[in-house]
Amino acid sequence: MRHVHFIGIGGYSMSGLALVLHRQGLVVTGSDLSPSSRTERLRREGVTVFSDHRAEHLAGADTVVFNSDVPADNPERVEAVRRGLTLLHRSELLAQVLAPYRAVTVSGTHGKTTTTTMIGMILAECGFDPLVLIGGESPYFGGNVRMGQGSWAVAEADESDGSFLRYRPEVAVATNVEPEHLEHYAYSFDRLADAFSAYLAQVPSQGLRVWCADDPTLARIGVELGPPGVGYGFAAQAAVRAEVVAQDQGGTRFAVFVEGVHQTDVHLPVPGRHNVANALAAMVACHHLGVSWDKAAEVLERYQSVKRRFQRLFEGEVLVVDDYAHHPTEIRATLKAARQVTRGRLLAIFQPQRFVRTQNLWDQFVGAFDEADAVYLTEIYAPAGERPLPGISAERLADAIRRGHPGPVYYTADMMALVPQVLRDLQPRDTVLTMGAGNIFRVAEALSERLRQGSAFGLRRELGL
Repeated sequence: MRHVHFIGIGGYSMSGLALVLHRQGLVVTGSDLSPSSRTERLRREGVTVFSDHRAEHLAGADTVVFNSDVPADNPERVEAVRRGLTLLHRSELLAQVLAPYRAVTVSGTHGKTTTTTMIGMILAECGFDPLVLIGGESPYFGGNVRMGQGSWAVAEADESDGSFLRYRPEVAVATNVEPEHLEHYAYSFDRLADAFSAYLAQVPSQGLRVWCADDPTLARIGVELGPPGVGYGFAAQAAVRAEVVAQDQGGTRFAVFVEGVHQTDVHLPVPGRHNVANALAAMVACHHLGVSWDKAAEVLERYQSVKRRFQRLFEGEVLVVDDYAHHPTEIRATLKAARQVTRGRLLAIFQPQRFVRTQNLWDQFVGAFDEADAVYLTEIYAPAGERPLPGISAERLADAIRRGHPGPVYYTADMMALVPQVLRDLQPRDTVLTMGAGNIFRVAEALSERLRQGSAFGLRRELGL
């Protein structure tokens, strides 16, 4: 490889890999229809990023990288085939990047980015100097990549398209398994579970399988595979177990026990039991590498949320938080975390992502918002190429939620129209939580900007609302 071109270079994983190759001295170019902080960072670093997809953008390239969302008829992908260039799926390139390292990989339906960031942070502060690749933007790393000179690498392993089976980690972490992305697994949860079993089975005898004992599927897989493995969680059968001591606006305090023996106490400065589980997974992985429980706890006390993972955008008369939660389990966990920090009502704004996910998890979505005092839905965010499904819409989902929800449930087709609507409804001490994997963060950003201009209640008077 001398000149690598990325189709969709702005994606979290794609942009991270592009930056790694660029800093290794390769010629890197790419294309992406959506400008972002990641494409701007690449441009600042000297990477050429095109804002459209054209065959001529491949001039000089010998290798072309794509991800699972890039269709076969993409003009750049078509041109790569026509010219006989090396075509690599993103995961194939990641496998090549990880090959020289001793790798820690993290997979799971939820918690991958947070857990990967925590592991990377602990190892960085303990002298391992790791390469870290995350599917988000961490303030600690200044983005989604940490370039390291050590022998260890830490990366997310994506189960959504089965690509996590391409890696050969020395330490493999599995946070949970839920019926998500089943279209890749012939709509069979058993096939998805088998894939997780194969992912964990790849660990060598001197390595470690780290699996969540609270997840029934992983607990079964962990027992079936046997050593070398450690189950973690809140469950009594977990070898490494957490007990929450206190939860407040400053975060969560918990104790860590190994085979029933107290090891250390942790103050995690982010809310939610799900983040306690993520932190515990990170501690187990790092302890295997030689990090003491006390040192891991000390580092985690300085943890900062990854962008769009319970990211506080405004704090004043009200609190505005943005989160990537897009699966019913994530929504419930994030709402509980928000309830931990709110001083008044909790207003949840949700943008469903993908018609197929909304259809497959319809009943779970309907019951996911009980913790919120009011719920606002906007239309489904669909990636390019996904077609609407008959009868599947955010308006119908709002109707279904409304039938069983104790508070008001609203539907607004125009996403940005939510901004004045929520400003009208705000009361002092409220918490506003935006959730979704699409572009709902723009609502949180707009709300925060309006609030910075003056109090919500002053704004209502100014706008005559």
